[in-house]
Amino acid sequence: MNIENNILRHYLKNVYFISGTACGGKTTMSRLLAEKYGFTLYDMDAVYAEHRAMADPVHQPETCYHMTDHHEQWTRSVEEQARWCAESIREQTDMVLLDLVRLSADRIVVADVLFAPQYTKEIIDDDHMILLTADRSLIRKSYFNRPEKRSFYEFVKAQPLADLYFGNILQSLEIANDQGQELMRKTGFKMVERTENSTVQETLRIIEQHFNLL
Repeated sequence: MNIENNILRHYLKNVYFISGTACGGKTTMSRLLAEKYGFTLYDMDAVYAEHRAMADPVHQPETCYHMTDHHEQWTRSVEEQARWCAESIREQTDMVLLDLVRLSADRIVVADVLFAPQYTKEIIDDDHMILLTADRSLIRKSYFNRPEKRSFYEFVKAQPLADLYFGNILQSLEIANDQGQELMRKTGFKMVERTENSTVQETLRIIEQHFNLL
């Protein structure tokens, strides 16, 4: 079944999308907006297990892919790791959009979602989408310093080859960030890059203005 873009656009009219790449501030900004305006928060990461459970190897092979162990995952090439990550996000996009159609039927939702090229202007109004990314230099400094990544950090740190794994993970994120920025620029959606000098309040105000909330 194909759903025409104009129909999706209608059913997504109550959703504000905060998308982008790692360390851009998606999680912080979406939570602040939800708290300030009483919006319902949708966190794509939080429903990953639910999406994975409904995926099948034919239609969502990357989402279903199981490594033999973490060593296999974190020692493969960083290019392959970045490719796998991007494809997994792409496969989940339909599930994300259907979640948002259902959730936003009677309320306004702010969606913290990873970037996928399927989020286009054909289904999302320009003033309902903002793309947050980060200067490449911030990824190594910031990625594991967030509360939601603390348990992941401790798990990797406890591994015998932790330094190798950390290097692989962070380098693949840098590649994904570069590729994501290139694709995001082509969408024409507003894009904000976090730098060393960015502040939470400054970024929040940019988003509020873009979403016409002020």
